[in-house]
Amino acid sequence: MQPMNTIWPWSSPACAISGIRFGRIILLGIIAFAFVFYGAQGTVIQAGQDIQAAIEKASPGDTVLVGPGDYSSFEVDRPVTVQSQGGSSLQAAIQRPAIKISSDGVNISGFRIEGVGKDTTAKFNYYMENRDAAAGARLDLPNAAIIVDGNDIILQNITVFGAQIGVMAENADNLRILDSTLDSCDSGAYIAKSRMSLVQGSTFSNCRKYGLDAERCSGLKVYKNSIAGSANTGFLLKESKKCEVQDNVFSTNTFGLALWNSTSNQVSRNRADHNYYGILITDWSNNNTIEDNIAEQNTRSEIIKGFGIGISLQENSSHNLIVRNTARKNLNGIDIAKGCKFNAVYGNKVFDNSNGIRVDKNRNNLIFANNFERNTASAYDNSSRNIWNTTIGNYYSDYRGNDENGDGIGDKPYIIPKGDHDEADARPLMEAYGHANLDAAALRGEVEKYARFGPADDEIPSIHMEGRTIAISYHRPSSPPKWPDSKPLDVS
Repeated sequence: MQPMNTIWPWSSPACAISGIRFGRIILLGIIAFAFVFYGAQGTVIQAGQDIQAAIEKASPGDTVLVGPGDYSSFEVDRPVTVQSQGGSSLQAAIQRPAIKISSDGVNISGFRIEGVGKDTTAKFNYYMENRDAAAGARLDLPNAAIIVDGNDIILQNITVFGAQIGVMAENADNLRILDSTLDSCDSGAYIAKSRMSLVQGSTFSNCRKYGLDAERCSGLKVYKNSIAGSANTGFLLKESKKCEVQDNVFSTNTFGLALWNSTSNQVSRNRADHNYYGILITDWSNNNTIEDNIAEQNTRSEIIKGFGIGISLQENSSHNLIVRNTARKNLNGIDIAKGCKFNAVYGNKVFDNSNGIRVDKNRNNLIFANNFERNTASAYDNSSRNIWNTTIGNYYSDYRGNDENGDGIGDKPYIIPKGDHDEADARPLMEAYGHANLDAAALRGEVEKYARFGPADDEIPSIHMEGRTIAISYHRPSSPPKWPDSKPLDVS
């Protein structure tokens, strides 16, 4: 699936024609409507040409209705609803968002916003020419279309095009971004240090950095979104915990979904296709559950010809559960690299890849009850010490052993075909396994039972005396891995 060409939907002169607008009109009929549908929450106000003036006249709980037309930016500093009735357009500017929210309990819906991209020179000139605006202001803020500074905020049916950041929210608990479109931004939405927020039913497309960037969040729910065409990462979940990522589509990004130093998250029923990395768990991301996802056709050639990984664990990411996923038509279906330990890879369907699973420089990962079918090489284990079976092993379509006693387990081990160790699955299955049920406690118990290899050499400290001081050092790399470390493998 290729990124869609986007035409700014209200660029034509006809869309700039506004309808008839009124000032603040509170008619008896409107009051009756308000009491019927809004109860005691407040009255309904029909905004005129100036939305800001209508907001300043509103009381907490009021609803401000905005008709079609082009409007100036506004700030919402009280708990009200500001609702477009169709065709309400806003224009952001350098260091001036189209909408700024500085109150709890605000509901914004239906607006279309044309944003402003990153422009360092214009930003510098703005503050040089507007010294008062710079006084006491954060000069590092990007050009955001919407800035959220409050809790219990709802943004619904919003469209943003071309902003440096579409929606920017920090310390915004219980934020809701619903049924919205964020297109051709540097980052579609940035959510930081927020709790119990929800992003649902929205489209993030053609972003130059991130579709959705969430950092230091807890309890974030990301459901049923489409994130496509991001030059960097579709959804970056960084330094976050106890979040849920479910039923999303990540397509044609460099990284579809990336968990970075994130813990105890649930990633389930997502689809990742045509990315370089479909789902990436990296940099000490621990105790996550990755289940029932589909990662297919993650193979592209813009950077390295034919490169693409379905599901990848990297850089000391440990104690994760990789369960019941499907990895199909990637270079590597599942990839585990560099210091990852005590992960359980269980019940996955891995087929039609160049490498079904590639494990490199890891220890004590438990890999069993997976189905490896029609891969060029079923498995690759390099510089590692992992466990390839419990009471059962994995199914390999290229296994050629017999089962003389008919117990469903091959009489001879399956030798892992690629790698520099003589690794083997001692109990290969004769038929595909179809009984994988997620029992997290049981799986972690199996890992603890079977994963008994000692630490790697580079994990054993070197102890020596420096004068009268005992010095302890580790032989660990001090620089991050380079892209060539992940070059395609020779599977011939």
